[in-house]
Amino acid sequence: MAFLGVDFEEEIYMHPLEVYFPLLQNGNRYTDLESKSSRKMVLLLRKSLYGLKQSCHSWYENYKDVVISIGFEASCVEGGMSMLHHNDERIVVAAVVLYVDDLLMIAKKGLTGRVKDQMKGRFRMHDLGSVPFDLGMNIERNGEHHTIDIHQHSYIRTILGSFRMDESRPVATPMAMKLHKKQPNKEVGNPSIYQLMIGILMSLMTATWPHMAYAIGVLSRDNHDSSNEDMIALKHVFWCLNGTKNW
Repeated sequence: MAFLGVDFEEEIYMHPLEVYFPLLQNGNRYTDLESKSSRKMVLLLRKSLYGLKQSCHSWYENYKDVVISIGFEASCVEGGMSMLHHNDERIVVAAVVLYVDDLLMIAKKGLTGRVKDQMKGRFRMHDLGSVPFDLGMNIERNGEHHTIDIHQHSYIRTILGSFRMDESRPVATPMAMKLHKKQPNKEVGNPSIYQLMIGILMSLMTATWPHMAYAIGVLSRDNHDSSNEDMIALKHVFWCLNGTKNW
């Protein structure tokens, strides 16, 4: 719903849907259904629609204008993050991260409620409270020790189960010290399964397992012509997940 209703700066025309004509009031010059059809006229689009390339940009610009108006500054490093600084000092006291239409906020005690109220005055939004899970990541807080742990234990268990590797032999490293050389004229494995497994591991790597980057980078080189030896090396990464999933 975030992409709907944002005013457009671009001039875009589109054919109306067939259901547009019955909705018009009687007496309108376009109510003659026999002479008019959706391909004989175009309409000027005034607000964004879901599915248009411009809608994402318009929604982001609208969001950025709102957060800037309440004192935040857009990050020059990450476009989806905005930060609130303490007076003229460059001390961050609040940060908001945007992902599509979800907002994650971390703020100094006492600021959270004020920022939420200011945003609710501009957006129709719901406060879901402390976030326990987001984008495949579990977020756990320990109030006594003032710590936050981010992990993907449940995601790892899910992908291990989907490939029936939840009971595989565990190993401690994501890659063998020496890879087996490809045998000439050997039957090539299924590239789609290989690519799927690589993609799943990349999602895990970019979130909480960056130490897998080298292994996945090496194994990704054979996405187009993976062999049985490549598949064994890729399974080794999953065996490592099974042995270290609770780290």
